[in-house]
Amino acid sequence: MSTPFPATSLAAHTAPGPELEAQRWTDFVRELGAQLAALWPSMPERLTERYPAFIELAVEQAEQAGLQRAAAVARYVNLVFVWGPGFQGKPGFEWAKALLAAAPGKEWACLHRLVQRSMAQLEQLPNSPISAQALSHADERLIQRFGALGVRGAMQPADPPAAPSRACDIDAFELRVLSLAVAQHYEFQGGQWMRQDLPEPLPIRVTASVTAGVGVPRLAAVLSHDAMAMTRTMVQLRLKSLLSCDAEFHPAVEVGGSHGRWRWQGHASRAQSWPVSTLAQPGPAAGPGTAVAEETSPDILRLDLQCCGLRDDADAFGPLQLPLWVWPAAQWWLELQRSAAPLQSIAVGKPLALAPVTRSRVECDALAQDAAPLRLAFERGLDAQCSAALQALLAAWSALPGLSSPQLEARLSLLTGRAALSWGWKLPDSGLDGRALMRLVGELKLLALECDLAFTGEWAWGDARARITLRCTGGLPLEAQLRREAAEPPLLALLPQLQARFRLPLLADLDPLASDSGAVLQAAGPCKGALVGEAGLRPRTSGGSGWEWYALLRLEAVSLPVQLMDPLLGRQQRLCALLAPQALVDWRLG
Repeated sequence: MSTPFPATSLAAHTAPGPELEAQRWTDFVRELGAQLAALWPSMPERLTERYPAFIELAVEQAEQAGLQRAAAVARYVNLVFVWGPGFQGKPGFEWAKALLAAAPGKEWACLHRLVQRSMAQLEQLPNSPISAQALSHADERLIQRFGALGVRGAMQPADPPAAPSRACDIDAFELRVLSLAVAQHYEFQGGQWMRQDLPEPLPIRVTASVTAGVGVPRLAAVLSHDAMAMTRTMVQLRLKSLLSCDAEFHPAVEVGGSHGRWRWQGHASRAQSWPVSTLAQPGPAAGPGTAVAEETSPDILRLDLQCCGLRDDADAFGPLQLPLWVWPAAQWWLELQRSAAPLQSIAVGKPLALAPVTRSRVECDALAQDAAPLRLAFERGLDAQCSAALQALLAAWSALPGLSSPQLEARLSLLTGRAALSWGWKLPDSGLDGRALMRLVGELKLLALECDLAFTGEWAWGDARARITLRCTGGLPLEAQLRREAAEPPLLALLPQLQARFRLPLLADLDPLASDSGAVLQAAGPCKGALVGEAGLRPRTSGGSGWEWYALLRLEAVSLPVQLMDPLLGRQQRLCALLAPQALVDWRLG
């Protein structure tokens, strides 16, 4: 008999039109009838001209049962020859109805069990005209003929599906860590920092003894270093097969990723171990410790546990794909200690005589890192901007019309005190089962702002003079105890604890000085204006993940209502602008 199903070729990979696909399905149904007529000649002899309609009805019932693959339809129609049309709905065939109900998504495994159960039923019937051996023979012939076909509408797939016929399944597997790349992390207890041993993560163990697929994780997580590191995490996969179609071929394990692809099959797949690496981690460009809690990306491997996924008398475990995400194992720690600037006289064009002192330490896995970039970013960045801000304030004060002998005694510091933080990826309490999370532990005992500004001078309006003093004094603490050891709350939910916003008002005082005309200059109301800003940690604005230190400071417009009491001219009032609004500090680390 000529076949309407040629071997898969390049031409067959092009998408055919609906008319061609409809014709291919019609040809499949016609040849299926011919194959079954040769296997069961008594049926077409009995049905005669009704035989084609019988085949078409059986095919329609297969599709109604949720079967899509041509070979699965063929195997179902073969069972119709044994049990009759719509057999799954007949009394005594509840087992068939239950098996077909689970067909969507795993129809080949369901048809295998349906055939095996049918063979067992035939062996229990003492006078059955059809033997279990005959059913098995017919089923094998149909698999050989139609096994490489696809589904209705795509009958000749470019990658033909496997069509196994023998029981072959995985019974259990275990994924565990043999050696950790990092065995300690930083812990803060009793006001002291120390290194604490990490427990061995719980392995992933999955068995198919109850119901296939129950408890299979969505992904596995491992911590390791990149491929250039001297130490990397070793993982081990152990596999137990229930039955095998070919002991040299199944089960099989494939590990695919950036390294390429490794494969073990047969006996070699029972226990294999290999090192895993994460992606290269260049770190923040500004230097070690300049980005806090940087959430670097994992490398993603894929574990393929391969088998036919067939069992004769139970749901199959089936082949399994398990993503293995490898996060960086590095554990970071930094400590900052910053002194406040002393109170001193500000002179135009001269830097501060005494600048704040910053001390910094940075470690990664107990190895000291170069902390100079972190320290200099504060001293040459933030502290330098504070010094320039005082120069700008003195210049603006000196430009006030009618002011003589301007002076500024000042202390201005941002983010002073002590801060210590540790961060790094951490496996969940469930061990390898689940995503890693960014662990963050730390303590902040900082002053977001420490300010003491005293502007002084002699101010004249007409014949009247007064000693003017403009002050801004105060500070705002930034204190927090941080401990994020679980996925909830999200990392961003901690940010409000790590930021301080402030608004310090300016106060003005006028002390009238004697004049020959007897005119008196004095305040007519409160001063308006303030120093406003914020400081702390925020998401990085220079690209990448993690947080950055930052500080913002600006001056609102400062004004004062004044009045002039003149014995001859009487009283005059006006609103005097003392300082124009201006940005003073806009700093971020990195």
